Amino acid sequence: MTNFVPITRYSRCKRYSGALIKCPECNSIKTIYHLSWSAIFCQDCEQYINKYDWFIEKGKHSKLQELNND
Repeated sequence: MTNFVPITRYSRCKRYSGALIKCPECNSIKTIYHLSWSAIFCQDCEQYINKYDWFIEKGKHSKLQELNND
């Protein structure tokens, strides 16, 4: 199971495999390859959601606590 933390300005994506993000509204999981966007459209719940509202998979160097909202 993948642990997710909120996206911050320090969040990064892996070079070739990207990163998993989770929608805060419908909890659908998508793969992204960069974070150079301010809002993104969730195709499952069909709404625009700001970048800092999304959750990203926890990296091994992340200092944030995991969220348990499954």
